[in-house]
Amino acid sequence: MGQAKKKREAGARISWCRTCTYCCVLPTITALDKPMYRRCGHIRDQGCGIFGESQRPAACISYNCAYLSARLAGSPDRNRIPHPLEAGAYFHRDPVEKAVVLFIAPDRPAAWKASAIPALMRNVLGQGETLVIFDRGHQMTISTLPQFEAVLARDFVAFVESEGRKPDIPSFTEWNPA
Repeated sequence: MGQAKKKREAGARISWCRTCTYCCVLPTITALDKPMYRRCGHIRDQGCGIFGESQRPAACISYNCAYLSARLAGSPDRNRIPHPLEAGAYFHRDPVEKAVVLFIAPDRPAAWKASAIPALMRNVLGQGETLVIFDRGHQMTISTLPQFEAVLARDFVAFVESEGRKPDIPSFTEWNPA
């Protein structure tokens, strides 16, 4: 029997997130006045210090990355979507932008390319959807498979920065993974 199953049977709270806090660090959280790439001030012991409390913003309460959503829903894709800590990235479907948004951890920018994420994103693009990638302060909007394959083939951020392009997200300069 696995550790999670033993804990669950013992009545312990099991978190699919484990120690992942990417969604508390990488995106903007407007309700908390938290810019992209800045660690949320409410992170405590590898989790949310206001988790479940009344002052926790609705955006945080309702948010689930694709990994977590698939597990909570018992989705057939749940075993295909890698854990964000293993992939060095996470993604979700943004209903407002009508796109899939992929956040890449700046301290592990190549890890996601060796995970199942590229295959999943090829499916997204193959269905005519748009992919928005945030990677080390740069934002890329991808709408075709050839564009995506070009991003996979090289370190896009290193390439654009070699051409003198600065990050699109100014707060990236404050990135601190600790």
